[in-house]
Amino acid sequence: MCNLMFCVNNKVMDGLIISLLSIAKHTDEVLNVYVVTMDLTDINENYAPISEEQIEVLDKIVKAKNPESKVELIDATKLYIDNFLNAVNKHTHYTPYIFLRLLSDKMKELPEKILYLDCDIVCYKDIKEIFDIDIENYEIGVATDYIGRRVISKKYINSGVLLLNLKKIKETGSFEKARNIVKKVPMLMPDQTALYRACKEKLLLQDKCNEQKERKDDTIIRHFSMQVRLFPYFKFVKIKPWNIDRVHNEYKIFDYEDILEEYLKIKDEMKNTKKEKIHK
Repeated sequence: MCNLMFCVNNKVMDGLIISLLSIAKHTDEVLNVYVVTMDLTDINENYAPISEEQIEVLDKIVKAKNPESKVELIDATKLYIDNFLNAVNKHTHYTPYIFLRLLSDKMKELPEKILYLDCDIVCYKDIKEIFDIDIENYEIGVATDYIGRRVISKKYINSGVLLLNLKKIKETGSFEKARNIVKKVPMLMPDQTALYRACKEKLLLQDKCNEQKERKDDTIIRHFSMQVRLFPYFKFVKIKPWNIDRVHNEYKIFDYEDILEEYLKIKDEMKNTKKEKIHK
């Protein structure tokens, strides 16, 4: 059994489909997937939650591999409003959904051990290898950030893949400390900087658990995080797994074509279902 968590709005359904297709491809384990979302359309019309219809699509993906797998929806709207509505970091170049992972210790639906994943990942090996890592004596298992470890600290972390020991986190209060940091201290990368500062008992994972640069032979998860390009001029590059043309043309990546083929089929099915409902 593997417990997985994503924290998203409805704009990143593409990422959820690709992530779950790639994860299910490489594991026979039962997948308990928790999709945490919230409705902040009163603040921004783009901040709409994942819908029940979308959850049904995702549930079908994991059940196709193992009928005992499931995808569950958690609405964390009230939790977010109660904790972060007036935080100094509420307006950053990231969406508010980055802070939902910092509320996981308050979500009664979640098991004590869970693997949080950003939705811009592609899995290439059995994800159980990560989930089975022993973190009994740690709050989190986390890899270092490819850029941050070069310009901030060798141990600066990337929050896109987090193996969480929620029992330990509740005992130490580290996520409560992280939330307080987010509320009070302006930061460029607020979610992972808050975790970096607040969590003292971190197990540093190998890069293969959260490979942010280029896939290697042992890569389990390839995380399509922001890249820096120095030539021909300095710039930040953001290409996601569902930006198919850019993945092919700029990254020259062609190693999950079978996943993309399934993803496009599912997208077509979703469009057809939507048309049928409109005509009815």
